[in-house]
Formats: sequence, C-alpha cells, structure tokens
Amino acid sequence: MKGLFQYNWQVRDEWFDWCMQQPREELEKRRSGGMGSILKNLFHIVDVEVSWIYAILDKPDIAPDFTDFQTIQHIIRFSEAYRPEVEDAVSSFCSASEQKLIKASWSDEAYTEGAILRHLIAHEIHPTGQISVWAREMNCTPVSASYVGRRI
Repeated sequence: MKGLFQYNWQVRDEWFDWCMQQPREELEKRRSGGMGSILKNLFHIVDVEVSWIYAILDKPDIAPDFTDFQTIQHIIRFSEAYRPEVEDAVSSFCSASEQKLIKASWSDEAYTEGAILRHLIAHEIHPTGQISVWAREMNCTPVSASYVGRRI
C-alpha cells in the first residue's frame, strides 16, 4: 500500500508544480464537475486524506475551511504540514491493523483501517483525473497518471 500512497503524493506534488505555472484565475475558475475548481479539488484531496488519517490516529478532525486556503501556496503548505503524520500512519500499517475498526467523528459507521487506507488510495484518482480534463480544456498538458516508469 505504501507504494501507492507514494505514487499519489508524487502525482499530487507534480500537480502542485503544474499549478504554480498557471494563472491564479484558472486555478480559481468555477468549473463543471469535481469540487468546482482546480484549487477546491486539490484542497479536497488533502482534507480527506488528513481527516481519515486523523481518525485512524484517534485524533480530532481538524475540519479546515477552504476559505482559509485560497491560493495554491496555501494548499501546498497544508499538504506539507500533515504529510509526515500521514506517512507515519501509512508506514505503521501492518496485517495486525488490517481489521482494526475505526470510527470517524463525522460517520455513524465504523470501518476497518485497511478499508480506509485503500479508500484513500482510490479517492485521489477521481479529483486528479478531473483536473486532467480541465487542464486539457485549458489547452495544457496534464500531469501523467502513469504508475509505470515512476521511481517510487
């Protein structure tokens, strides 16, 4: 699982770099699909990851508000600030924690730690795919989603 998280982080960081080259108006522009803008999609990815990892770590959800993350630089800092904790949680995962039940504060259901981690891996795919579609609409080359050939 760790390799797939590393892949997601690598692709996310490449999207961050891509965003740094785009006009702010394009990142904020209201779009159809996803969370409605490139910035909101990237914020959503980080927010979901941190929220679920904090549930696994039995920490209170930080529940950030997008209005506090209005630039790509803010979202990059958000991702960087919590990635060490996320990495530690992912690195600590073992077969003994696969079936451990986790109850997130925002859910009435409990889920296994293994299911949550697999959800996080899969969750990043749709929002980054949506950004790829928007990049093509902007006549830009999207970040490659290929796992093959990456150094992970």
